[in-house]
Amino acid sequence: MSRPTPRHTLAHLSDLHLTGDGSGVGGVVEPRERLEAALAVLTSWRLPVDAWVFSGDLSDDGSPASYAWLHDRVADAAAQVGAAVVWGNGNHDEVGAFRAGLGLRGWAAVNTETFVRGLRILTVDSNLAGVPEGLVTVQTLAWLDGRLDAAAPAGTVLVVHHAPVPQPQDAAHLWPLLNADALAEVVRGRDVRVILSGHFHQTGFGTLAGVPVAMATSLAYTQDVGVSPDLRGQAAHTGFNLVELYDSSVVVTAVPLDPGVGVHEVLTSEDVRGRLAFDD
Repeated sequence: MSRPTPRHTLAHLSDLHLTGDGSGVGGVVEPRERLEAALAVLTSWRLPVDAWVFSGDLSDDGSPASYAWLHDRVADAAAQVGAAVVWGNGNHDEVGAFRAGLGLRGWAAVNTETFVRGLRILTVDSNLAGVPEGLVTVQTLAWLDGRLDAAAPAGTVLVVHHAPVPQPQDAAHLWPLLNADALAEVVRGRDVRVILSGHFHQTGFGTLAGVPVAMATSLAYTQDVGVSPDLRGQAAHTGFNLVELYDSSVVVTAVPLDPGVGVHEVLTSEDVRGRLAFDD
């Protein structure tokens, strides 16, 4: 007896807020160090991961140097473990520098399609130039509608930076996805298995048109949800999400980057197999 094996496994990372010169954010956060901590996990753990999905605000300043550093560091790490890399953009990202630095062709909205062993990963651009709120344009909605006309062999994962679900802080109403209802109408009844988002710097879960929505927290800094409905950023509890897709279910697990003091002995996979064999 063993735990079920997912058909596909993704790492969902969001809101890196890297700077071109490697400087910190807010005089407190060192975003390059946070990314390095995530990559250390992803390249060392024994969970096989099909793709690393980045859902936006990869840069804090939109500089070409921030994307060049990110591309080189992630490409090398992903190659070590054979993971595909999917790039989505956010409201802090500058589309020209984003495309050039990450090797994406084109010049307009960052709408991409990637297949990983039959699983389709679609990114849709939800960004409005110069403002933090989001909008999926009519053109992007039409593109998405056309892609979803045909079902993918293993279903679809949709990536949109602005999470299309309400948040517990009043300030979140200053930068929402303005047309979540329009997005809902496009995904309703299609083969979208989960929507991956970021933007709000907190782990969260919801649904849109019956489709699960999973928000990853930020790798740079997070929100102190304990003071809601107020908003307070904090340099604590950063991490990413592990997304496991089974035949008939999706499981999302938050992966914190700061391990705490141990509470009980480590129970390894070998220990578990030995105990299960004994029980049999």
